[in-house]
Amino acid sequence: MAKMMGRRPEIQRTRPAGSAPVAGRRSDHPRGAHTGRQLVLLSEGAAPGAVGMLRRASGIRLALASDFGTSYGNRPSRGEGIFFEALGAALVHADPEQARWLARQAPAGALRVEPERYVRGAELRQPFTGTPLGAWSLAATGVISSRYSGSGVRVAVLDTGIDSGHPDFRARSIVSQSFVAGLSADDRDGHGTFCAGIACGPREPEGTPRYGVACGAELYVAKVLDDSASGTDGDVIAGIDWAVRNECAVVSLSLGAPVLPGDAYPQLYEQAAARALRAGTLLLAPAGNTSQRPDTIEPVQHPANCPSIVAIGAVEPALGVAPFSNGGLNAGGGEVDLVAPGIAVLSSAPRPTLHRIASGTSTAAPCAAGIAALLAEACPGARGAALRALLLACCAALPAPGRDVGAGLARAPQ
Repeated sequence: MAKMMGRRPEIQRTRPAGSAPVAGRRSDHPRGAHTGRQLVLLSEGAAPGAVGMLRRASGIRLALASDFGTSYGNRPSRGEGIFFEALGAALVHADPEQARWLARQAPAGALRVEPERYVRGAELRQPFTGTPLGAWSLAATGVISSRYSGSGVRVAVLDTGIDSGHPDFRARSIVSQSFVAGLSADDRDGHGTFCAGIACGPREPEGTPRYGVACGAELYVAKVLDDSASGTDGDVIAGIDWAVRNECAVVSLSLGAPVLPGDAYPQLYEQAAARALRAGTLLLAPAGNTSQRPDTIEPVQHPANCPSIVAIGAVEPALGVAPFSNGGLNAGGGEVDLVAPGIAVLSSAPRPTLHRIASGTSTAAPCAAGIAALLAEACPGARGAALRALLLACCAALPAPGRDVGAGLARAPQ
């Protein structure tokens, strides 16, 4: 199976004053671009016989994701597919006849078929001029004073991988796997190391203040974006399936793709996320960074716009809404569920830099994910939908529209 992947698209039309995107990222895929492959979701209860049914009826050669072990990473060639058992979903590359068969089954309810899209890591931004720098986010969310560390809770970060040789992670037991063909889980972009540091960085990092939220959590890292932070829905679904099979309570997805006002969330992705939630795995994703407040507010991006995924907006140190943070413009999904610190946040960076400060809803999402891990430790019986409800109930109300902040600021248990 061969892999084809381009760089992630630079979608943003304008930048908020005082911010700048990280250099070296360009647009190759237009908004909503598809890969030519298909995502297939089997109806509830049909998954056990799905592989045989698809093989016999369509002729698609399906492999099981769990059979790949640590060697997963290839994309299906024409007439091939990969079945993700935990989610009852598959990524297939159907030929025209097979695609027509899939389309005929979808109206009957046996399958749901949607085109696979490109996604990208939610852009990290340089700090805004004049903003206090450092780990203010841990004080604002009550993490510093919390007696919990996420001990015994498995947290998965799906991103560009991690620099496992980083001094702050060198002694840490990390379970990692790459879902990108030809690449290890090593992070050559920096996005994944930064987000993993916010979610699960150490209590006492070398030479810098604490920046990690769930410092005692068990860290699982899936590389689902390539070395330019570009990827596809299929690789993300593969990472989610892996996290569910590994019984991760929390999954941080700092990635997405823009949507337009009025766009509905993808039904297939939502049903897969709902199945993960029922299995006890809570997914959190950034709302997106394409707004220019107060003049322009963009909708919550995919996949955060799925109702079963917690959509995280960003706030600045005074707890106002970050000017780039997207809003809940699309009804029936696409709401902002809560917010977390997203401007001038400290975290880890691949060697030799080691640490950096950046902004974006990509910093807010792993912060909220880390707080969810603290809550999961504090309430061992709360998993899936119960953990989601607890996370929302513990938020601190903010004097801003619910469209922009949802339930409010994520707060750590004390």
